[in-house]
Amino acid sequence: MLTQQRHQLITEELERTGRVVSGELAQRYDLSEDTIRRDLRHLAAAGLCRRVYGGAVAPSAGPLIDRHAHLSAEKKKLALEAVKFLRRGQVIMVDAGSTNTAIIRAIPAHLNLTIVTNAIDIAAIVAVRDDLRLIVLGGDFVANAGACTGPETLAAIAHLHADVLLLGSCGVDPVAGVTAFEAGEAAVKRAMVAVSELVVVAATAEKLGTTAPYRVVETSGIGALVTMKGAGAAFGAAGVTVRDA
Repeated sequence: MLTQQRHQLITEELERTGRVVSGELAQRYDLSEDTIRRDLRHLAAAGLCRRVYGGAVAPSAGPLIDRHAHLSAEKKKLALEAVKFLRRGQVIMVDAGSTNTAIIRAIPAHLNLTIVTNAIDIAAIVAVRDDLRLIVLGGDFVANAGACTGPETLAAIAHLHADVLLLGSCGVDPVAGVTAFEAGEAAVKRAMVAVSELVVVAATAEKLGTTAPYRVVETSGIGALVTMKGAGAAFGAAGVTVRDA
């Protein structure tokens, strides 16, 4: 297969799924991982992807509506397991992200939770439920993330305390921990971690073993990881509580 053909196929998969894994591409095209890594370096230099540990991701996360549709069945399974960490009357801080949106939709009735969020779509879901109290974190709205960030968001978080944080992630690695693509989003995530008792990360299997440029929290700071069955073994070995969906 010609180099240009490979680049086209990789680019198309990035557009379709948002990420690629070097080992999977090497096996699919019967090539060495070194060859695939060279391809990814070339595409990254051209601005067509961002390299992460084990592969690459699309240069941006893509519109939020597309992320909701991606792996929706898997996210629903994660949501049903993640809500088991929530207890009646708690304050739950919820970071932006399509998996967290699925979790909010799955919250059972009459838990009487207080939901604190910077995500507009999550706030909209909570706003129509009589059994949930809503606190919306203001700030500069970032359309691609569907959430507010910036100094006003950070200041609001600093005055709060949460029993549980549902932390969104761009990458989750047993060594690097939870990481994010954008500095502003990472700062908000770190602030949320700082005021929360328990950090719960629900992540699709494709995010595991990948990293983004900005550190959010070390692996030891993850209170629980919810992922698909068998995908989180490396995190369990690192001392993280892993729940299989």
